[in-house]
Amino acid sequence: MRKLLLMMVIGIGIVAVLRRVLPAEQRARLQENLSSVSGTVMERGMEMMPEASPPKVMMSTMRRIEKQSDELARLVRVQNKLLRKQNEILKAASPAAPSTR
Repeated sequence: MRKLLLMMVIGIGIVAVLRRVLPAEQRARLQENLSSVSGTVMERGMEMMPEASPPKVMMSTMRRIEKQSDELARLVRVQNKLLRKQNEILKAASPAAPSTR
């Protein structure tokens, strides 16, 4: 427990020193590189899992749902465009409404 606490304090100290010493552009580059590390570690872990593992099944299901949602959104946009055209045609074809006086 003491070793872990000591390692955490040393790590925080190193980060504080680097924030003071490094220029802003190098800090941004370092932060970008470090943030991509967790993604690659996660990808490797997912690749190593068996096909029937719950995380892999969930991810594949989420991808399918996302594709279906994109397709539905595309179809709704097409339908809206067709309905607008139909509405314009009907307005142009209908005679002016007679006055009630």
